[in-house]
Amino acid sequence: MGHYEKIKVLSSSISHMPLHAVFRDSGVAAKHGFELEVDVAKVPERGKPTRTIGERAALLSGEYQFLSGLHHEPYVYRARGDHRLTFLAQTQNHWDDRLICRPDIHEPKQLEGKRILTGPAPCVVGNLRQALVRAGVDISTVQFVLASRDGEGADSRLAVGPSSIDRIRRNDVDAANVDMPFDLQAKKRGLNAIELPALPVIHNTTICANMDFVRENEQTAVAFLKALIEAVHFFKTEREKSCAIIAREVAPLIGLDGDDEVEYLHGQWSALLCPKPYPEPLAVENLYNLDVAHDPQANFIGPLEVWDTHYLRMIDDSGFIDALYQGN
Repeated sequence: MGHYEKIKVLSSSISHMPLHAVFRDSGVAAKHGFELEVDVAKVPERGKPTRTIGERAALLSGEYQFLSGLHHEPYVYRARGDHRLTFLAQTQNHWDDRLICRPDIHEPKQLEGKRILTGPAPCVVGNLRQALVRAGVDISTVQFVLASRDGEGADSRLAVGPSSIDRIRRNDVDAANVDMPFDLQAKKRGLNAIELPALPVIHNTTICANMDFVRENEQTAVAFLKALIEAVHFFKTEREKSCAIIAREVAPLIGLDGDDEVEYLHGQWSALLCPKPYPEPLAVENLYNLDVAHDPQANFIGPLEVWDTHYLRMIDDSGFIDALYQGN
């Protein structure tokens, strides 16, 4: 089929947008022959209906060419005999949530007997529980306060970080896990941030596609993956331009306060992004154990059955990625 002049992506969360905004606005998509349009689940956009990541049919029908996220559903669909939903690439293989807390809490053990605000999704509370155990915390003594990742109300969808900070300051909870850079924002508001052990996990910008579409439009799929790889390179090597995009497109949406938070967010993301966006085995295993292993309707599907990285391998073997990073 013909080459797509516009590629549409649905992102499962606003937290993916530091990379997607740079991908969309850096010019790399145009270099590969297409315009990139990104919609974000639950984020209202002028003139468009608000979408939800639950609309998997939008990918399967062709309304979107790719999804960012959707970590459980490909296993569920495959278990039903529908093999279309497939992961093609993974830009980040480590959990990046941060733990913020009251100013009198300085180390993980002090969280025992405390209330920690966290999201209800397995990849959120599950990773937090794992990290606390690795840090030596007896989590049987911890009260996990499960809150929607949409914030405290319909109007606070884009302000989960600031909302969590406010709840700690009001003594509603003692601690919370938040996205970067809200650990920095919390410190600026008099709270502490505790470093937790690193965890490998499939996280954030996982590229999911309908394999029927990919097979019929391989030129478009390869162009998209090349542009994604080049967007990661741009993010890592063009700091000022990337920060300018994040400051303009992302900071107002999520409630960032100052250039220092934009620069911190960029620096942390830059370190986490993979030049070669392959999934790491331990990250796949952790995601599987969190989201799939306990689901009897899907856990007979193997961890790697929903991955197809042969297009990425083809790009890698051509020398495209190595050439980008020569001299960097």
